[in-house]
Amino acid sequence: MLARKNLILGNGKIEMKISNLKEQWHDKSILIVGGGLTGLSCARFLRENGFDFAIVDSRSSVVSITDIKNKFEIICGEFQAHYFDAADILIVSPGISIQHPYIQQAMQQGKQVIGDVALFCMLTDTPIIAITGSNGKSTVTTLVGKILNSTGLEARVGGNIGVPCLDLLTGTEPDCYVLELSSFQLETTPDLGAYVSVILNLSEDHMDRYPSFNDYCNAKKKVFKNTRNIVVNMDDQKIVDVVKGINVNKITFGSGSAAELNFYIDSKDGREWVWHNRQPLIDISDIKIAGQHNKLNILAVLSLCSVFDIELGKTEKIINQFTGLEHRSQVVSNKKGVRWVNDSKATNIGATSAALKGFSAYPLYLILGGQSKGQNFSELVPSLTKNIKQIVIYGEDAELIFNAITPISEVSIKKAQTLEESIDFIEPLVVKGDVILFSPACASFDQFDNYVHRGQSFISIVKDRVGHSK
Repeated sequence: MLARKNLILGNGKIEMKISNLKEQWHDKSILIVGGGLTGLSCARFLRENGFDFAIVDSRSSVVSITDIKNKFEIICGEFQAHYFDAADILIVSPGISIQHPYIQQAMQQGKQVIGDVALFCMLTDTPIIAITGSNGKSTVTTLVGKILNSTGLEARVGGNIGVPCLDLLTGTEPDCYVLELSSFQLETTPDLGAYVSVILNLSEDHMDRYPSFNDYCNAKKKVFKNTRNIVVNMDDQKIVDVVKGINVNKITFGSGSAAELNFYIDSKDGREWVWHNRQPLIDISDIKIAGQHNKLNILAVLSLCSVFDIELGKTEKIINQFTGLEHRSQVVSNKKGVRWVNDSKATNIGATSAALKGFSAYPLYLILGGQSKGQNFSELVPSLTKNIKQIVIYGEDAELIFNAITPISEVSIKKAQTLEESIDFIEPLVVKGDVILFSPACASFDQFDNYVHRGQSFISIVKDRVGHSK
């Protein structure tokens, strides 16, 4: 159990590590690959600490490029081999595949190829709570941060959620860092060394970047490299298989029997409780986040927090008052008893399946679509239960998704060109008690900048058509 007094380090240690890194890299040529949010975070950090570097970005027409050029010199357009040949160290942004031929060649030549998370780990010994998985990462990361900060610990939250991890290295060090990590970030992190880590769940995602589901799982597995504690979702057999043979302390959660789990859900006096080691811990009967998947997320949160010296029973208020994240099962209108739900953050089949399970008791309209990322949409069919009145599929891969689902599903399915057209088709059909779930199961980049832009567009269209009245 880790207590506060064992955590405080101060910023002098970071300064010493930066000094050591400058000695190691003093005659090295550094290339930042990708000029997005993460690449610019790396550039700011390196410039502030006296490192020389170059930035390349394959984009040629991006709104933010002009602003970037005012701050850093950046080479835009198709990657050129000579920039990679001249570099000794490549810091690769998660949006750039390490399978790119120039990056593969650099790795074969023994050059150092890392990401911002790896650089972050070189500079701090402060405990890291590392959270990855196909779905639920942002919810769990946010809630862990809220709980730890409520106990008097200072927990800084970032990574794949909001703040790039290098931007967290300011002032004196906190008691711990809570990092959401994507598979892309883990690919370029050879030795994370977290204090506690978790893979929340595993389902197909980013199949346009990975040769197979197994390759994707192997990328996620890197979160366990040299970790001291592992949190295990016993409901996911793929995760159970992954952690076999890893001999560190394990904290387990799931919906199974009390005998095999540290954290689980059971009843007490007719109400729903989280139990810890066969003892009732907190009443979650009145939680504001819907769905079985969110109950498992709460179990994961408590499992991660349990390695710290805090009173878990005092987390009940924070957990029950947590309303969830924007664009994740977010009710944006309940006018005339019809709920419009924005789940734009569902960018893969697993996330949409979890959302469908959470609303399985309601008559439902489902809106899907976007860029399919190489997923096999026939795997969504078992989640398309009888409560679904209509599915509307829009966007770039609407035809592909339609063809995968239609032969094996009894649900009525319609294709549309845009999200707005989808909403316009559904709006006249709904009646009191219906739920319209916008859970795309796809990437957003065919018609939107990102899932946030997509979710905001959904909210705007719904507001225009039906309003926000509760």
